[in-house]
Amino acid sequence: MYLSSAASEAVALALHKIASRSLTSSSAATSQKKQHIIILGGGIAGLSTARYLLGHTQQHRSVNITLIDRNVVDNNNNNTPSSTYKEQQTEYPHFSTPSRRNGNVLCPSLTIPWTTRSLFNEAIKPAIKSVFAFNNNQADDRPAITFDWKSLMSDRSMYSFATHYLLQKTIYKPPKQHQCNKSILEYNMECLDDPCDALVQSIDYGRFAQGTQLVDGKMVEGDSSGDVGLFCRGLLRGLQCEFDDRFVVRSEESVDSLVLTEDHHASNDNGQQHQDSLSAVVTVDRNGIQSTIHADQFVIAMGNESRPLCDAIQVNCPIYPVKGHLVTISSSVDCIYNITLPNGIGYAAPMDHKVNGRRLYRLSGFVDFTPNKEPDQHRIDALVDAAKIHLDDVEVIDASACHRPFSADDRPIIGPAAKFGNVYLCTGFGSRGWSVGLGSGSLLASLILGLPCNVDPEPYLPRRFGARYF
Repeated sequence: MYLSSAASEAVALALHKIASRSLTSSSAATSQKKQHIIILGGGIAGLSTARYLLGHTQQHRSVNITLIDRNVVDNNNNNTPSSTYKEQQTEYPHFSTPSRRNGNVLCPSLTIPWTTRSLFNEAIKPAIKSVFAFNNNQADDRPAITFDWKSLMSDRSMYSFATHYLLQKTIYKPPKQHQCNKSILEYNMECLDDPCDALVQSIDYGRFAQGTQLVDGKMVEGDSSGDVGLFCRGLLRGLQCEFDDRFVVRSEESVDSLVLTEDHHASNDNGQQHQDSLSAVVTVDRNGIQSTIHADQFVIAMGNESRPLCDAIQVNCPIYPVKGHLVTISSSVDCIYNITLPNGIGYAAPMDHKVNGRRLYRLSGFVDFTPNKEPDQHRIDALVDAAKIHLDDVEVIDASACHRPFSADDRPIIGPAAKFGNVYLCTGFGSRGWSVGLGSGSLLASLILGLPCNVDPEPYLPRRFGARYF
């Protein structure tokens, strides 16, 4: 049975309203009981979820939060942006710090997921070219998207990722698929600019750019730039200051395992339904000492590390770490907007920071499916050469590479895990982490607390991927 676009939207809206009423009723029933929520991950996803969970429950003080991330930064009071990655690495090891490396791009205009693009041009063609590109390692032969087949062929998670990608592209694609990311991107900017949120407005994260210049020279308004690392540090300090009695950060511990129970029952229209639940997290500190922390609800927001955790409890989370490159440069050109680099290989985002009178820019780009963590000089040179077309007198300050957690359909994964009654996901942001992070945390907090959602959560719910594969 096929529904028209208008009918599909009407059905989705009706289901969303029903779900909101149901969640609100559930919340009202449990509002008198104080809940302990564990958030795994101290990057933009985990911190943003904590911000809204604590903010929404301020009046009744009904939620306590423990945030666990071994590499989260929670002891610095300096809001001055580091001009180089070397300085950042000295202050905080950016190879491991959550949401440290970023392209500085805040672009609500990046709405189109890769599942709407040509299968041949976006996957098959670069996959074929990658066979020769990785063997020859020649800059001129490297497409913008590459696949390290020698490594990928032995990776079961890639098979699962590819299967979900094809299913989302061909069978399960939602109505108006190309607009699916638009609502969360626009809502994220609303959250950043919310005049009623004094905590967020107090954070100085170097907001600077005014729009984005496209390849054809046209300007897109509404985009901006800023440092997500600065934002996360400021948000963390704000949460510790405002909610110090309800917000605990365990920054010297990493997640060792998850403890399951099988005696939880959830009510539905057919009566009682058996449903697994999580009861505790086992952590290990830097000295190897283990701790078991019990909670009522659990949020997995660990970026690339989300999938191994989900696999351990058989929760479907088809994300894959995709390598991108970042280069910090300076130029005598004082540009006030983001620049889309030629052939759409990436962006040059101006930073609200100068060194010796020269504007700093963050270059970001390329999509490499490879486990190799080392920066590729060919990629770095390509980004710098592309930037030189727009910026004179370019000097390279530093360069780096990082793996971004892409979901199989290039949409965030936000909402309850299908198999569990008390586990929620907030991951799969890909290259849009900074552009969707705060809005995603707000959306997830509303789902957890049973509050009306400001955006329709349906396009982002984990259940859209169905069964696990491989």
